[in-house]
Amino acid sequence: MRSSLLAFILGLFASAGICLAAADPSSALNAIKQLPRGEAKKIARIEAREGTPYPDRWYIIVNDPKDENGVHEYVVSGGEVVASRNISQFAESVKPTDVIGSSNVRVDSDKLADLVQQYAEANKVAIAKLNYSLYKEGADATPLWNVTCIDENGKEIGHIVVSAGKGNVISHDGFTAEPGGSAGIVETQNSSEPDGSDSRHQSHKNVAHESPSPQKKDVFSKIGNSLSKFFTGH
Repeated sequence: MRSSLLAFILGLFASAGICLAAADPSSALNAIKQLPRGEAKKIARIEAREGTPYPDRWYIIVNDPKDENGVHEYVVSGGEVVASRNISQFAESVKPTDVIGSSNVRVDSDKLADLVQQYAEANKVAIAKLNYSLYKEGADATPLWNVTCIDENGKEIGHIVVSAGKGNVISHDGFTAEPGGSAGIVETQNSSEPDGSDSRHQSHKNVAHESPSPQKKDVFSKIGNSLSKFFTGH
């Protein structure tokens, strides 16, 4: 009886076009919280590929002073660390000056996905996948989120750069039109170390793209044809 009921419910979700995996998305800040205690302070780079908009895996590279090249990579998937190794395809070496630290990452990936959709709608383009990269160039440089937008044919159609701390949109290559006519600020959060403390939303709002709703929902996870229309254009 239970199996039949479950199958019926799953069928309803499928017929409505709902992606069940997107119902409980794994964001970048949530992935950081899965790291072993103390490792979040050593983060130097975060990578994810083929997010729709949420990626299956987050690759978090930290500085390991015990390693010859200073590299240690954690792979987080499904809310847990699934791999821990002293090698990474994203970084051959990591220096102490490369370290960002979780306290400087206050823009989460779901906010980036929301921003990307707004640019896509303003420019009337359809996005199939997102690649995420977070790093800084130079010891005193500002950590930046780099989001690469890819269409259904695997072609890059846009690239958005956002400061990881203040949420300022630095550039939006490939997107000539700006939502609301200005760059805006992405909503940020207070970053928390993986010690059980909660992140709290700050009062910073996306000034250029203010939603009329008092509770800004993740537009990528809307049910039915809203999600399909954004990613495929149909």
